[in-house]
Formats: sequence, structure tokens, C-alpha cells
Amino acid sequence: MIATRRRQSGQPRPPAHAAVSAPAAALRARARCAAFLTLIASGATWAATQQPTLPLPVVVGTIESAKVGETRPFWISLPDGYSATGQPYPVLYMLDGEFNFNSGVIGGLRWAASLGEIPEFIVVGIPNTDRAKDMFQEEVTFSDGSKAGGRADRFLEFIQTELIPYVDRTYRTQPYRVLYGTSNTGFTAVYALLHRPELASSYVAASATLRLPGFLAERDERIRTFAGGRRRLVLVMGEQDLPTVLVQNGALKEKVEMLAPAGLTCGLTVVERGEHVPADALLTGVRRLFEGWSLGRPLTAENFREIRDQVERRPAQYGVIEKLPESALRSLGGALLDAKRAAEAVEVCQFRVESYPRSAEAHVSLGDAYRLGGETEKARTCYRQALTLAPDHPDARACLQELAK
Repeated sequence: MIATRRRQSGQPRPPAHAAVSAPAAALRARARCAAFLTLIASGATWAATQQPTLPLPVVVGTIESAKVGETRPFWISLPDGYSATGQPYPVLYMLDGEFNFNSGVIGGLRWAASLGEIPEFIVVGIPNTDRAKDMFQEEVTFSDGSKAGGRADRFLEFIQTELIPYVDRTYRTQPYRVLYGTSNTGFTAVYALLHRPELASSYVAASATLRLPGFLAERDERIRTFAGGRRRLVLVMGEQDLPTVLVQNGALKEKVEMLAPAGLTCGLTVVERGEHVPADALLTGVRRLFEGWSLGRPLTAENFREIRDQVERRPAQYGVIEKLPESALRSLGGALLDAKRAAEAVEVCQFRVESYPRSAEAHVSLGDAYRLGGETEKARTCYRQALTLAPDHPDARACLQELAK
């Protein structure tokens, strides 16, 4: 059973009773502390019923999971233009939701996407219910006799077979997915890549704690026999990170470069002066995944074909589809029409129609371009198509009346 509700900015928060309600500085300190204790002491059960503090609309939902036998909460942040565009989006699944699903981290992604550096993402936060169990598959015994781990496979199966299908059914998604984990759940992300690579297209692990005996014993063989196809791992750590993190993440990158078959790649970024789980780790990792994504310049008549070709290469290069904004194509097409450059206007307006076939205004603009070039029958076809999409469109009706004279 799945339940969801939407929380808007300004609505009262539920009573504070979990780590989520702590000030940001305390959360960062707690995260660093938990990392230091990775193989020394067990982290307590993390509360997951608290809603995140965000100045953005958030969908709050729960799934009665058969895989882990408990109620699992999740939080969803949609791109700002989700309701207006009608377009599908890639999805980023964020472990340690109570730490990572916040306005700073998500705002950084939105800001970078607005600059055209990365695509827009639907962001799904997965808060912990029992972090100690879910982060490792092998059971780990700490120095005080307490234990952790043992449920990672079931936790990842919950994500893959229950949460992801729900998100895909409910929202407009693309097949491309990113799994992001931090510190101990950074290990979980790496483990997922090597054990169930089909869960995501790319994996970002920040300050992953990789010094588990069972993982190290199988690591090289898992990499050597990897059969997950094209997958990308990006490791991010701080320059002042934990010594074991620095050593083991560097070793993992080296092993992937030496042993992995074609298709599996690993990048490593060290954040200057960064500590354990640098504050901008996710944005750094996603930028690394999408190096070369940015168009880098405004759309003009002179660079239109070059930019169009770059956009059309994106699905093959990155696995993500993102169109040129219709507003940019509208502006360029209008400028070419004003300058009486009919052939170029047709080329731009045709691409706009191909990109936004449900836009009546796009069909009208293409009709205007054909009409400017003397191709009246093609112009009529475009205006009629615009009226099919928007029966009361005044410009399309007026243009057809003018052509009928």
C-alpha cells in the first residue's frame, strides 16, 4: 500500500522528535561523527517519520514494503517546471534522506540545471528506518559487541522493485537513474553497482566507507566479471577526509581502471579542503557525470545547427533527453522571421515543431516561415494543425482566412 500527500512551504511541521529536526550544523557534525565510528560503534536506528525542512513543495509518501517488512517513507522534489513542461525527467534516488534531502543540496542541483550545466532531475529522498541494518549486506561486529548490517540486499530490493516502479508509474520519468549515498550509504551505493547494476544508470558515492572484509575479498572479482553494461561510478571525497576513505576510494578507482570490462567506468574527485562528505558532494558528482552537457553559449542563427546537433547527441552520450527550451527556439525563429530569412526560419521552426509537437504556437510559427518563403500549401497545413491542437487559436485562424482571399 502506498500513501502520499503534498506538503507546501509554510505549512506547520509535525512535532520535532528526530534527528531531522536538529540544526544544520548539528546534522553535519553528526554525519561526520557517524563516519568516524563506521567500524567502531554501531549507529542507532535513524528516525524516518519526520518530514524534511524545505522551502520547496515536497511530496511525502510511504510504502508498505514486503521486501523489508516495514513502512518505508520517501520524499519527492519535482523540478520547478514539472507541471508546465509535460516532459519526462531522469530521477535521482538519495540515500540518507534525513541528512541529504534538504534545500541546500536540492537547491544546488536546481541552480546548476537552470544554468544548463546538468539536466533537471526528479529527486527522491529515502530516509532511514534502521540505517545500521540497511547499509551493509555482511553483518559487522563492533568493538562494543554490537552488530550492524545484514539487510542491504533486501533494502536495495525495496528500492528496485517497490519504490522505483511506484515513482515510474506516478511521475513522468526517463529510464536514466542516479543512486547517491554518503559515508556508509556511499558503500551501499557501490555495493549496489557491483551486485545489482540495473538499479541505476550511474552511481555517486560521497566519502564511501569501503573497508569491509567481505567487500574487499570479492571486490576485484566483481569488477573483473562485471556484466552490467554501461554504468558510471563517481567517487567524491574531501581532501581532509578519513584516511581509510582516502585510501580505499583511490584503490577502488584504480581497480576499476585496471580490471573492469568495457562499459564500467569510475571517476574520482577530491574536494579541496573538504572533509568527510563535502557539502557540495552531490553537485560535484552529478557535474562529473555530465561533463560536456552545457551548451556554453546562447542560441543564435550562426550556431543553431551546432547546438541542435549537440542536443541530439545527448541521449547516446549521457542517456538523458533534454530539449532546447521552446522559449529559445521561439525567440530565434521570430528574429529570423523579422529579418525575412525564410529558409533559416523554416529550419529553426521545423526543429521547434519536432521538439514540441503539441505546441500550437510552434505550428503557427512554422506556417509563418513557409508563408514567408512562398510555400502556401505547407503554411496552410501548419495553421490547420495548430487549430487541431488549439481550436480557438486566433493567429492560426486569421492566417488561414488571409490565405483564402
